[in-house]
Amino acid sequence: MNVLHLSDSPLSGAPIRIVELLNKYSQFKARHIVWDNIPRSQPWRRYRTDLRGRDLTADQLHEWLDWADVLHFHNRWKRQEIFKFLKQAPPKKPGVIQIHSPRESEGFLEEAASGLPLAIVGQYHPRQWLKEMRYIVPNVVDVNSVEYDYPKRPLRKSPVVSYAPSNCNGKGWDSKSYLDVSPILKRMHLANIIYYQLIIQQPHEKVIEMKRNADIGIDEITTGSYHISSLEYLALGIPCFANVDKMTFDVIRQMTGCESLPWIIANPGNFKMKLDKIIKEQSWQELGEQSRIWMEKYWAPERLVEQYMQMYEDL
Repeated sequence: MNVLHLSDSPLSGAPIRIVELLNKYSQFKARHIVWDNIPRSQPWRRYRTDLRGRDLTADQLHEWLDWADVLHFHNRWKRQEIFKFLKQAPPKKPGVIQIHSPRESEGFLEEAASGLPLAIVGQYHPRQWLKEMRYIVPNVVDVNSVEYDYPKRPLRKSPVVSYAPSNCNGKGWDSKSYLDVSPILKRMHLANIIYYQLIIQQPHEKVIEMKRNADIGIDEITTGSYHISSLEYLALGIPCFANVDKMTFDVIRQMTGCESLPWIIANPGNFKMKLDKIIKEQSWQELGEQSRIWMEKYWAPERLVEQYMQMYEDL
């Protein structure tokens, strides 16, 4: 089966990772056309790229659409620049729209009424799409990839605490609790308790390189969920803070069958206390090893790919 993924932007590298896993761990063939692989408003956000839509001619785009058995859209289809360029709707083939962003993000209500089934990423989002969603699918990282080789780190007196918000204005899902987290980490850094590694405005390859040198990771502590960022920390054998609540835990259990979580669950009221405890006990390496073991068992790429394969077969 040939699966063509289509997105206007890289979406934190989520579509290309799915494509890479399908090609590596299944008999399916997958390609990804991203209209613009470098968002003009955020030129530092660079991810691996398969095909760039704006570089293809109309005939080439038609060839890829003819090649596909299933069309997998990411976030939007009515506003896909690819189809604006072709001045037509998508061809009449089985398709699905995968939602990566919260419902309040602009433009999603029209997609919900488009007639295509919705696949919701298994984080915070399913609670917002209970009536419309047909599938829950995981965000993927390939824990077997050399990208996530589990490095041996020295036990440092002052651990490197790594934090990678997508913005620092404190607004929206992608701020990752910046206004709650960053002041605490800055004070601890100034007191020489930790080394605060703030990762912003870096291409993804550099982000992974920086995370690999960390001892403790911070995802976010307010929304009841987690992001791809924490999956990367956990795959690297780095313990990670997140705010996974019961509803998100239920979603993760549905996707993986797990009965425990690898994250250090925290909120603004107890985040510093939990971080202080880990630093005092120097337990971050042990917690990191447990995180990596959990990822190898429950987030194994073969398990992730199976969920996408089942969805395509169903379509």
